[in-house]
Amino acid sequence: MENVYHQDVCHLLHISLEGLPGGTASCGELSRILSLELQWFTPEEADEIVVALVKGGWMTESEGRLSPSLGLKLSRPPLGWRPTPRSLLELPEYQWAQPARPALVPEVQRVVDEPKPLPRISDPTPSNLPLDRADGSIPQLIGMIADKSALENKEVMRRAQRKRRALGPVTLWMALALVAREQGLDMHDVTAAIEA
Repeated sequence: MENVYHQDVCHLLHISLEGLPGGTASCGELSRILSLELQWFTPEEADEIVVALVKGGWMTESEGRLSPSLGLKLSRPPLGWRPTPRSLLELPEYQWAQPARPALVPEVQRVVDEPKPLPRISDPTPSNLPLDRADGSIPQLIGMIADKSALENKEVMRRAQRKRRALGPVTLWMALALVAREQGLDMHDVTAAIEA
């Protein structure tokens, strides 16, 4: 029988609160909807039903607005459904059945393997060649940006490093190119400096 009450309240609130901002209504609004708009109850019955919904814990009030209680899943009623005043005036207290927590799975003891050495990416022998061919043009690029933007070399570098921190894995020459773009420099000159 309690399931029938639950279902009736979920249907009633779905129809009554549908389309209202935030799915909430004041006591007066809800009474008017039930009596005047839906014409299911007399104004007196509607007032009593709203009070029963709040007293029974089916609705909660916050800042003068009523909303369905936590865990109450509103559902669209079938065609032709109509609530009866008696069933809504004799509501039992709402009992929220909290979802069952999953049973704790005992932790499986994991076998810890020895860490495998990382594969070698490059030959550790020193080399005079930069990893990225554009890296060799960084000093010239910093000088060019500083000259054309009237910034000091140190400020150009600071801005490039800030861009690298913001963007993540970005090469220094790309960050410098972004600083140049930000300063309105001709990007053809910048790309020519990077490719030199």
